[in-house]
Amino acid sequence: MQGLSQKRSVRAVVFDYGNVLSLDQTSEDMKGMALVCGTPHERFSELYWKLRPPYDRGDIDGPAYWTAVIGRQEGQQELALSRDQIATLIKLDRESIIRPNLGAVQWAELLHHEGFPLTLLSNMPLELSRHVTKSFPSLSTFEHLIYSCDYRSIKPELAIYRNCLELLKAAPEEILYLDDRAENIEAAARLGINAVLFDAVEKTAARVESRFDIPVPSYGRRRQSSSQYSSTNQRPDRMESD
Repeated sequence: MQGLSQKRSVRAVVFDYGNVLSLDQTSEDMKGMALVCGTPHERFSELYWKLRPPYDRGDIDGPAYWTAVIGRQEGQQELALSRDQIATLIKLDRESIIRPNLGAVQWAELLHHEGFPLTLLSNMPLELSRHVTKSFPSLSTFEHLIYSCDYRSIKPELAIYRNCLELLKAAPEEILYLDDRAENIEAAARLGINAVLFDAVEKTAARVESRFDIPVPSYGRRRQSSSQYSSTNQRPDRMESD
């Protein structure tokens, strides 16, 4: 049907950070923090995420967050963390999120080179966000760094997406947003933002290429042309859905 194959144009790209630009935390990362807390690994992982929203939103600071984690251990309410332990936990937490996802970073560099303004939109507390800004060199090409702690709102709350739109001074349909969590994608889409779920870089690039007029890493096309598609840049009629 006429018009169905036409790609959408966007003028800015917004990236999530965790598990997109950076690699996911490892089991060893979590075990190291659990050991400092004196908490079984499984229980620690549960509390780490369950109690995270107020910390990401900026309602509490690092010491208050880690005190809450240690205070929620069953049968061990009298335990307390020393200043040194809290400092160690914040340090380990920072280090656990700083490993770059090279494929995504290279994609962001390609977009920057092609003139697309880049923005970071991430749920992150104060202590971690400042460390990421200083220690993750690829962010130097990003025009805006939007951290939840600075806006007192976390994804998937709509307020932080509205803050993003206001900062970019762009209409929702002019933005492409990449995030690894379905609830964050759905919230952005409710405001009219072009939102695509991020998983493996190659799969995500293929989905984006099929829908948007925007540069993607070249290996996404090479893999297709080396299998059932010809080497003449012919694209498939159907791509994996979001």
